[in-house]
Amino acid sequence: MKRSMALGAAVLALGAGAAGLVQKAAAGGAAATRQTQGGLSVSPAVIEVQNAHTGALATMTIANRSTGPLTVTVTPRPWLQAVTGKVSPNRGKTLPGVTVSESSFTLVPGAEKQVVANLNALPAGGALYGAMEIVGLPTDVAKRKGLVLGYRVVGAIRLSPELPKLSITAKSIKASKGTAVLPVKNAGNTVDAVTGSVSVKTAAGTKNLTVQAVKILPGGTVNIPLGTKLIKGTATAKVTLNQRGKRALSLTKKFTVK
Repeated sequence: MKRSMALGAAVLALGAGAAGLVQKAAAGGAAATRQTQGGLSVSPAVIEVQNAHTGALATMTIANRSTGPLTVTVTPRPWLQAVTGKVSPNRGKTLPGVTVSESSFTLVPGAEKQVVANLNALPAGGALYGAMEIVGLPTDVAKRKGLVLGYRVVGAIRLSPELPKLSITAKSIKASKGTAVLPVKNAGNTVDAVTGSVSVKTAAGTKNLTVQAVKILPGGTVNIPLGTKLIKGTATAKVTLNQRGKRALSLTKKFTVK
């Protein structure tokens, strides 16, 4: 019988809090559990530093609350952000400038380990946003057959700049099959949420939308929805976007709905 892995993941996104730190996966789906109910846990789950500086960022306590020994790996990773705004750790890369005191170790049931996260070099732009991925696998995973239970906790690293720069820019509107979006790029160095309003006028009338708060990684691009089920033809979009309670972008653009 081939061995397959089931990794439960508790992911803390850019602005998430510290709830749901432990998650266990099983056949048919995953179910979140509290630290007292078993699994793998980390505290603090969010490493947040104002005015980033080199040296120790935080001491994390990683605990094995499961019933068996685990081989644990700890890896700082950059975020990947989809155009929808959703983020996930880039498991193919490590986060530049951030290291940990121990990246791999074994924990018996009930044991804890303190791991120090360090910043070795100040990031460009003075800010850094990433993930801390902690994976725990049974120590005898290579010998097991069938479904093997593992644990994965993803915390957040948020190093805020000493000099915040707010800047968002818009690209050309994309329209297809009655749906339109406005790609918006974060040209600043913070992840302050973007909010706002949209008004789209077509031959059928005007549709008004509220832009739900979305955090965009520096250098990243997220699509702002302009509407669905738009009729074919020429349309005009009026978009107002805000950051930190101030107007960050205002534009009026015509586009063609196909």
